[in-house]
Amino acid sequence: MSRNATPPIATGRSKIDSAAGWTVVFSAALATFAVFGVAYSFGVVLAEIQTEFGLGTGLTSLLFSISTFTFFVLGVFTGRLGDRYGPRRVLLAGAVAFGAGLWATSLANNIWVGIATYGLGVGFGVACAYVPMVSAVGGWFERHRTSALGVAVAGIGLGQLVGAPVVKRLVADYGWRDTYQVMAIVATGLLLVAAVGARRPPNVAPQSDLPSIGRLMHNRRFTRLYLSMLLLSASLFIPIVFIDKYVTDGGGTRGAFLIANIGLASMLGRLGLGALGTVLPLMRLYQISYSVMGLSYLIWLFADDSFTALVVFTFVMGSSYGGFIALSPAVAAQLFGLTGLGSVLGALYTAAGVGGLVGPPIAGLLIDSYGFSVAIVAAMCTALASVPLLVATARTPAVPLETVGSAEQSPTAPPARRTPTAAAGRDGSAPPATISGLVTTATAMGPRQVDSVMLLSFGGPDGPDDVMPFLHNVTRGRDVPSERLTDVARQYMRHDGVSPINAQNRELLHALSIELDRRGHEIPCYWGNRNWHPLLGDTVRQMALEDRNHAAVVTTSAFSSYSGCGQYNEDLVQAAAGTPHAPRLTRVRVYGNHPGFVGAAAHRIREALDGARLGSGVHTLFTAHSLPLSMAAACDYEAQLVDAAENVADLAGLAGHVEVAYQSRSGPPHVRWLEPDINDRLVELARQGCRSVLVMPLGFVSDHMEVIVDLDTRARATASRAGLTMVRAPAVGTHPLFVAALADLVEETAGLRDDRPTLGDLGPRPDVCAAGCCGIRTRA
Repeated sequence: MSRNATPPIATGRSKIDSAAGWTVVFSAALATFAVFGVAYSFGVVLAEIQTEFGLGTGLTSLLFSISTFTFFVLGVFTGRLGDRYGPRRVLLAGAVAFGAGLWATSLANNIWVGIATYGLGVGFGVACAYVPMVSAVGGWFERHRTSALGVAVAGIGLGQLVGAPVVKRLVADYGWRDTYQVMAIVATGLLLVAAVGARRPPNVAPQSDLPSIGRLMHNRRFTRLYLSMLLLSASLFIPIVFIDKYVTDGGGTRGAFLIANIGLASMLGRLGLGALGTVLPLMRLYQISYSVMGLSYLIWLFADDSFTALVVFTFVMGSSYGGFIALSPAVAAQLFGLTGLGSVLGALYTAAGVGGLVGPPIAGLLIDSYGFSVAIVAAMCTALASVPLLVATARTPAVPLETVGSAEQSPTAPPARRTPTAAAGRDGSAPPATISGLVTTATAMGPRQVDSVMLLSFGGPDGPDDVMPFLHNVTRGRDVPSERLTDVARQYMRHDGVSPINAQNRELLHALSIELDRRGHEIPCYWGNRNWHPLLGDTVRQMALEDRNHAAVVTTSAFSSYSGCGQYNEDLVQAAAGTPHAPRLTRVRVYGNHPGFVGAAAHRIREALDGARLGSGVHTLFTAHSLPLSMAAACDYEAQLVDAAENVADLAGLAGHVEVAYQSRSGPPHVRWLEPDINDRLVELARQGCRSVLVMPLGFVSDHMEVIVDLDTRARATASRAGLTMVRAPAVGTHPLFVAALADLVEETAGLRDDRPTLGDLGPRPDVCAAGCCGIRTRA
């Protein structure tokens, strides 16, 4: 094979983190600037409307509260519409509604007409501009997602910064009615401009994969996150609505400046914390934002008539508020994945709608009855009450079983009766447990009657309390030093105890389901793990209860060794043996030399080289998990890696030296493992005069914790100390070529394909491993 060959280009994947994505970011920023610049300037016109209609503070604030409730609640629907039709159509509808609502409000002859026109028109317009645009930005990025989301929602703070003083001046010169007419024209025009750059993400999930509200509300993580956001939102809108009144009642005139200061601070918070979210633990930053926002009310409580103290309060409160807004979409993506992110955000933001509905009117009533001090204390206590719920969210395990595709259950359907099947080969006795939900019967694939797919992976912790139990599961029966476990646990805690492998497996599961659906195979896809929830045994029991008879099992290990192949086979046998009426579990063949896997890896390398502007003559290190020499001697793991590395290098057109190095060594020092270690090899290369090196984790299919720690942290630090420029290519992940290869392998297992394509000299791996081909477990 020629080394000048280039891999097929996967256009959808190549657009991720591209300039096209940043166009969507700036469109989202413009859209949020337009709608929130108007919505969050309501505090400036509050007194004018209150005076004209002769109303109390609490009733007048209903205009703001109902519009806030409307745009957050309608986000449930606009988010799903954005997932289905793309953000542009939804944004255009919102532009019309927003402008019409403001214009109609300017003509209202009583407060109730104003509440209806402002609440529905402005509320719907904001819902169309916010959730669909933010979720679209999330789908355009991977590496820079948090930063991109921070820039997108910075438009909210900028709108508040600019909108409050502009509206204040217009109201003073022309009155609130003419002001709203001017804002209707300006905001509608800005939204139409933003719609030009509003584009849907390159990889879109089918509607069957979008999460339902019922499923989300049964997710403990989601409900705790929802309640924490509700409490925080009930307090955060209070200074936005009432700080101008607070200053005016005290004889001051600069309330609009304070509202603008909240906008400035929130914009800085969105940009700053959004950028920090790419390098620091995301959930920890999110918790800090909640805590600081609640504590900031102490400054307001004791500010009295000190304008300086009020400036400090609005800046601290606004900064933490900006962090809350910037990090919320990234947190949702981390906890629940990217598929249907608009639907998830729309459902989540109804919490902000409920909080915005009840918070300001109650605060207004407290202000009218008892004064500002009582309202401020109530706001502070409500905000601080959200923090324990947010901490509990991070510690709540993910939903234990993941199923996507055509067999997704309906949470409201009656329990289904299990009927014995001939394929099950059992006595037909009732299972030990039943499940609720409508169990659908998917059409089996091919002559081997494959009716389901399982993704089988290593597993990872979902929160701080899971870390040590997970590590004990991983190392059970092995003499791993306690200091090694402590060191690994410390790495997980830097990521809030959440393993990236979970979100990556969800994304891969959804991508595979999408590809199978595209090929006309409407079969459900399940997920099971060896070491943590969803555990393999639990998944097999679920499949048995749903009458699955034959599953094609895809492992997240591309090469065969005991830990990467043989142990998974043992796990499958054990899970089936321990489950009555278990489905037949057939592993797809080992795929390290499949053209799709090789092509995806080659394309990742070309992306990395192009991004770093390095030539194809760079020295390349392909890494894989090291093994004890005794285990490696019982299989051809090393030969497979060398063969795959040469295949990838050929397809990527690499002209420089290519070799395999190893990472993730564990166990006692006296046991010999495969070498060279990646860090040792980097030091040697620097001594030999090498100045740049490309590193690619060929032995891993995703950039999970081991890859991040061993390569992005330790190896990169080693390279820096040695004077080397290290460029890291990502793992294959959800590259379309890799996903298509997995779908090919599922079709092979179902008997739908006779071709068994491979690259290199080793040929296709057998469907069934010969006895002892991966050796026995070595107790290191």
